[in-house]
Amino acid sequence: MGPRGSHSAGPFQTGFVRDPVGAGPQDAGEPFSKALETMFNAKQHGPVTVFKMGRHVGKTVLYSVHAFLVDETLIDSGTNRVQQAFSTEMEKRKIATLINTHHHEDHIGNNRLLQECFGVTIMAHPSALRYLIKPTELNLRRYQRILWGWPDPSIGKPIGPSFHTGNFALDVIPSPGHCPDHICLYEASEGWLFTGDLFCGRGFKYLRADEDYPTILATLHQLANLDFDTIFCSLLGVVDHGKAALRRKIEVMEALKTHTLELHRQGLSPRVIRKRLLGNEGAMRLVTGGHYAKQNTIDSILKGILSTSL
Repeated sequence: MGPRGSHSAGPFQTGFVRDPVGAGPQDAGEPFSKALETMFNAKQHGPVTVFKMGRHVGKTVLYSVHAFLVDETLIDSGTNRVQQAFSTEMEKRKIATLINTHHHEDHIGNNRLLQECFGVTIMAHPSALRYLIKPTELNLRRYQRILWGWPDPSIGKPIGPSFHTGNFALDVIPSPGHCPDHICLYEASEGWLFTGDLFCGRGFKYLRADEDYPTILATLHQLANLDFDTIFCSLLGVVDHGKAALRRKIEVMEALKTHTLELHRQGLSPRVIRKRLLGNEGAMRLVTGGHYAKQNTIDSILKGILSTSL
């Protein structure tokens, strides 16, 4: 799942029953989940087709995720909550290969559909492949199950250092921080950078409990050395002037790291540091059960600082 977005769950009461065909449960009899509608649309950005999908209540989209089609190569398959609309759209197109930027449920949700119904070859970081085969190892929390659902099993192959879509050459860049098996895809001649869940906006407040702030920052510094102008972000879609946006994010993260260290040296507790720098926890901590929280951000910064000082 994408970092630092707005998710919804927490107070939901779920009544999942296991789907006997796939790996995913269905939310049977749960009032809130039944009230959620699906959103799916496609638009063109030059030669790249951008798919936006998610669940919403009325006009409020709880969380959106994007997938991108370059020639006959799809980058991520989104959530299976929009499987019917996704399948209808794919029938209009020719898809030969799917590249997963990482193993999270909102990026592999339609893998099996593409593999079984369209004969697509799936490629991902070698460490992601076991989650594709056995998605139950994702150990999804309640809010993830409601928003995205369990992905069905699929079989992938390890991706190499580069991949040619036909008209474009994608460099595969290991990009840990959001998770260890995360990759970004870089098209040098076009100045494109597909960032999966690594970029997700110029600011930074919330961190997943299993993300690593220092590693994210180091990876962003690495990506800033590339020559690109457009970011294709799984959360935000198309980000023009992408390199400037990424540099701004680095500045924000470096400043937060510096201020956290200063307050730590003054003897302030992690909780007080969080309140000083990021404010009180919002609804996201409640609805995700602490999976996303501002405190995770401060704790991860301090863990990185303390580990390097030993």
